[in-house]
Amino acid sequence: MMKRVSLILFVFLGTLGLVGLLGRVGAAARTAVPTAVTNCTGTNLLTNPGFEGPYSTYNMPPPGHPDCQTWDPAEPNQVCERAQMPDGWAPYWRDAPRPETWINIMPEYTQSTPDQVNPDRVRSGGKSLHYFSFFSTHEGGAYQQAAAVPGGRYCFSAYGHAWSARTSSDWYSDPDPDNGELFQKVGIDPTGGTDWESLDIIWSNEREQYDLFDLFQVEAVAQANTVTVFLYSRPDLPVKHNDVYWDDAALTVAMMQTSPDTLGLLADVDISQTVTHTVAIDLSPGLTWTASLDPLGAITPTLSAASGSAGENLTVTLDSSGYLTGTYTTTLTIQSAAGVIGSPAAIPVTLWVVPELNYVYLPIVKK
Repeated sequence: MMKRVSLILFVFLGTLGLVGLLGRVGAAARTAVPTAVTNCTGTNLLTNPGFEGPYSTYNMPPPGHPDCQTWDPAEPNQVCERAQMPDGWAPYWRDAPRPETWINIMPEYTQSTPDQVNPDRVRSGGKSLHYFSFFSTHEGGAYQQAAAVPGGRYCFSAYGHAWSARTSSDWYSDPDPDNGELFQKVGIDPTGGTDWESLDIIWSNEREQYDLFDLFQVEAVAQANTVTVFLYSRPDLPVKHNDVYWDDAALTVAMMQTSPDTLGLLADVDISQTVTHTVAIDLSPGLTWTASLDPLGAITPTLSAASGSAGENLTVTLDSSGYLTGTYTTTLTIQSAAGVIGSPAAIPVTLWVVPELNYVYLPIVKK
């Protein structure tokens, strides 16, 4: 009986929905497929990445949008009552073509809280971003701009899932053919633009991710002083519930830091001396580094390794044996992948060999 009601509803909503339904009969049921990637690591550059705090009516910049309120003559089409947004995030959506009233509507944006369970609609903290279209389709999501370093390699990730169902029998998505074929993905615009249809945006693969939070992730190299991150969703069919949830977003940049800034050894020409320095290499997880000396020959320190991975340090040994009086220099270069901030790092290495090295001993005063 329920499927008959659903069929009548699709006929009422329009021929396009009926065609979509018939085209999906017999399709295999889809389930949430965990991704193989890990969350972006490092300092999170986003404002309010957990979608926490108070949600408020979004005021769109001039000239506004026809889908927003027009009741305030001073702010025509700018007050978007349907978009209750968390701090730091702005909504976007497709509004055309709209040949039927249920196609490409503006989603309604709101918050979800931890009491919404079976399944959980909040992954961590007190809230998640929730938006939906009811018996209709949408194409849109939310975006945020962040300061960037041109040439930096940026990683954006967010956990998302959807509730897509033809009925409200429970809070779980229906299997095919009774869900809305709702797809999600994330993107980065390395030029910092806010046009979600821009060809500059680097998108992750899109997929259906029902009832279970899982990770969406993408990387891009910044081309400007700003990058823009996008959360995106698109249901193909106007089922009763096309609801989208996002939580725990992260924007990080690949970085490398080395210490100390210089390496050296001061030695007496008549007394061979050896010193071993440890060079700490703080590198974003998953990356590797290489080490080299230039110029070679002037001084030849011994390196513990020519390459390594994040979490592995380098030792550099200087030996004054065989060197005459003088100053000898070289440069230790530590380099990671393209787009890693702080790479390459150039560390001066100096050996000073002097005719005589005098030591001054301080007396010990005993009371």
